[in-house]
Amino acid sequence: MFPALETELKQKILPDPYEDFMYHHLQYYGYFKAQRGSLPNSATHQHVWKNNNPRYLLSGSLGKRDDLILDPLQKEKRLYSLMLSSPLLKSRQLLHDEFGKVNLRLREPRGLFAFFSGSGPLQAPRWPVECEVIKENIHHIEWVPPQPEHFYQPTGSEKIPEIVGEEGGTVVYQLDSVPTEDSYFTRSRVGGKRGVIKELAVTLQGPEDNTLLFESRFESGNLQKAVRVDTYTYELTLRTDLYTRKHTQWFYFRVQNTRKDATYRFTIVNLLKPKSLYTVGMKPLFYSQLDAKTHSIGWRREGDEIKYYRNNSDDGQQPLYCLTWTIQFPHDQDTCFFAHFYPYTYTDLQCYLLSVTNNPVQSQFCKLRTLCQSLAGNTVYLLTITNPARTPQEAAAKKAVVLSARVHPGESNGSWIMKGFLDFILSKSPDAQLLRDTFIFKVVPMLNPDGVIVGNYRCSLAGRDLNRHYKTILKESFPCVWHTRNMIKRLLEEREVLLYCDFHGHSRKNNIFLYGCNNNDRKFWLHERVFPLMLSRNAPDKVSKKVQFSFHSCNFKVQKCKEGTGRVVMWRMGILNSYTMESTFGGSTLGNKRDTHFTTEDLKSLGYHVCDTLLDFCDPDRTKFMQCLAELKALLQQEIHKKFKDTDLEGSWSDISLSDIESSTSGSDSSLSDGLPVHLLNIANELNQKKKKMYKKKKRKPLQSRKQRNIQYQKNKLMQESELTEEAPVRALCCLLLPGKLSENVFYLFQSQANGRDRGTSLDPSEMTTLMLTKNKERMQELQHKVIQRLYLVCTEREARICSIMLSEEKHKLQPRASSRYEAKLVQKQIPCHKERPHGHSGIPILAHIHLPVGSLGHATRALPRCVLG
Repeated sequence: MFPALETELKQKILPDPYEDFMYHHLQYYGYFKAQRGSLPNSATHQHVWKNNNPRYLLSGSLGKRDDLILDPLQKEKRLYSLMLSSPLLKSRQLLHDEFGKVNLRLREPRGLFAFFSGSGPLQAPRWPVECEVIKENIHHIEWVPPQPEHFYQPTGSEKIPEIVGEEGGTVVYQLDSVPTEDSYFTRSRVGGKRGVIKELAVTLQGPEDNTLLFESRFESGNLQKAVRVDTYTYELTLRTDLYTRKHTQWFYFRVQNTRKDATYRFTIVNLLKPKSLYTVGMKPLFYSQLDAKTHSIGWRREGDEIKYYRNNSDDGQQPLYCLTWTIQFPHDQDTCFFAHFYPYTYTDLQCYLLSVTNNPVQSQFCKLRTLCQSLAGNTVYLLTITNPARTPQEAAAKKAVVLSARVHPGESNGSWIMKGFLDFILSKSPDAQLLRDTFIFKVVPMLNPDGVIVGNYRCSLAGRDLNRHYKTILKESFPCVWHTRNMIKRLLEEREVLLYCDFHGHSRKNNIFLYGCNNNDRKFWLHERVFPLMLSRNAPDKVSKKVQFSFHSCNFKVQKCKEGTGRVVMWRMGILNSYTMESTFGGSTLGNKRDTHFTTEDLKSLGYHVCDTLLDFCDPDRTKFMQCLAELKALLQQEIHKKFKDTDLEGSWSDISLSDIESSTSGSDSSLSDGLPVHLLNIANELNQKKKKMYKKKKRKPLQSRKQRNIQYQKNKLMQESELTEEAPVRALCCLLLPGKLSENVFYLFQSQANGRDRGTSLDPSEMTTLMLTKNKERMQELQHKVIQRLYLVCTEREARICSIMLSEEKHKLQPRASSRYEAKLVQKQIPCHKERPHGHSGIPILAHIHLPVGSLGHATRALPRCVLG
């Protein structure tokens, strides 16, 4: 149809001189090493534009003006069709079908950041510039042991090795410089420290040298020093959390050059916690690369002669503890790993999120966004999971559920529970679809990516526990928790947040349990305990019958030292069901599979049980809910009677404070907040001062109308004039209630008795009140009765009777004056008191007459002071 257009499209594309110059320029300086074809060809774009220019197409396809003349309407239609066919002019927001036709529907909005591409690399982790990082990528396969892994059974004869240190041994591995409390984080970069990576392990003297080669300078790794004491005995020192001198619990390191069947002993010498699950049989985790490659065996529990004890050779500053164990490696020349718990790194999370974004089904109801950037510049991801609503009303009716994990980087248990939750909620299960139809899930899978990357146990790069700083105002120093709290605050303004849960790990108690917050509202008494009780009913595995969740280990006491935790802060923001889920590093002590370690599959199954319990918790049929509530009341009554055996509590047991019954919620690392680092104290003070000033500015009253300003002016004027006398507490008297002739008559009665009364006493200010005028006859009778009661305090009995008669017989109505402004004339008279009145009363100022404001009766009453009787 358009021969000229077809001829132009077949023309040869000429190279662009500028592109050719830039290609050689970049290649010369080493900035571009790819093939030439990978660069976008500007000539190609110019050629396409030329061929698709509407003016060019029209001139080439329609020929000369004399040959073919189109009317303006036909020409406009032809121009529009040609513009739609142009790839440069075609809108990227409108959807086009396979035939090129436009569908009048917009695409989904793109995210603010381009997270992943299907073929491109993942975002590389950013490290502090002080950290050396090896270039190897560490990867482990997932594997579930076919048989339960039992706890180690102490025999009592375990050897306690003597700590000799560097003086009695040979240092075979040591990190050069570790940032401690004396320094603080300044900047980061991909790959950490610049320059050549040093080889920290010793150099082997030959094939017969059986010295182990240690390494921990990889993602989530933690080992600072290794000392060889004997041929197969090593003392290990863990690195503290960066920019601190505390928190040595998490370990994860690599050993190479192993020897089969030899018994090695490893002793970690600088642990800080006096109690540990290693004392009750927990084993370290072990991974062999040869077993993973040949037999597809992953992480497994290994170790013998396990002993946790106090280090008697400490420096006297802080007591240290040791963990020792023995092991036999399965292969010669193997590469093996040891870890405190199953590692789950920042790269593991990114790989999982990449699979979700590349899934065409899951990406329809799971939107990935950036919550914020961490202190080191790593992305903190936020997932929003829900099915699209059919109507705006349906979308507004959805409640929200907020879940988070890894605020403590060394508690990788939380990531495995989170993975199980995401696996289920993103699946095709009917229950998962029902949950997505009912709720909006806001998920922060890794709150502290910096700590996870560098191998911290407790802190971020600010050197502080983030789970003690949810109330912080330092947005730049604690961005992860600040933005999380702000996100939930905005969410609460939009809709109800049914549940908040933060996934943690516990190093001193077995099983899995929840920490919540006691509710003080009697209307919702014990409601915060229903979800944990339901979860304990759902948690036993349906195949192995392995009991995972322990309701008896749950605690709901809110301690002062926990005020900065996510659980308490969200509870005080208005989320009734606010929890911290604690999962053990060890295993279960309940059910048929007691005294066995948890696997990653056990933790992931708990994520499924959280979803299952949500369905029961929000079931429209409240039978289960009420049954659990009744069971909770019975359990609580038993606990109270057990605790108060010698006290008669019949009829009053429900009034006892729940906090008096429960013990402390001391967690795995229930450390007090260290406060802010020194370099942040001044910043916090400045921000507090700015916040106070802003708060004062916000308290300014809004603008008032002219009528409101007049009313306020009238009130202020009356108050100021009444405060000039000693009887300032007296705001008004019955004369305010008796307009016109009646007020003058009552005032005349008071004035006529002035000479025969005592002076020097006054009415009690608490008895001085004012009655408002009203049109309601019943209300008027009530007001008259109150006026008469007060007249007896001021007048003699005879005078009060006269006033009461006058009140009952007065029939006049209020006639407002036609004036543009309120006018009030206050005439104060000192009325002496009669001796018949109660002792302690004195003369009072009488409002002789007052001109009431313009307008209706209601306007007049609003002009009276706030101390009006009624």
